[in-house]
Amino acid sequence: MSNDNNTDIKDCCGAFAEIGSIIHPDDTELSFPIRFDSQLAVDAKRSELEAYVDEQFDEAVTINFTAQDEHAYLVTLSFTCTAEKMIFEMNLRHLLA
Repeated sequence: MSNDNNTDIKDCCGAFAEIGSIIHPDDTELSFPIRFDSQLAVDAKRSELEAYVDEQFDEAVTINFTAQDEHAYLVTLSFTCTAEKMIFEMNLRHLLA
């Protein structure tokens, strides 16, 4: 793989991807903030994400919800490879709907 980075940003259906970006093999962790109205909603989203990753990925994916305040959490997923992380990211918008 070349170290050149000819980034071209493409937009499709409200999502974007940087075409030509370098993919680092150790880039396996994804974190994003999310807000919930109740602990019940937190538990439901955690169950939904766990079911999704169990169905989609052969290797184990670790999911952590860290409270930031009463209703905000930082969700962190640790994948075994960068490709799995990228696949999950492409579906993230639909998973959080």
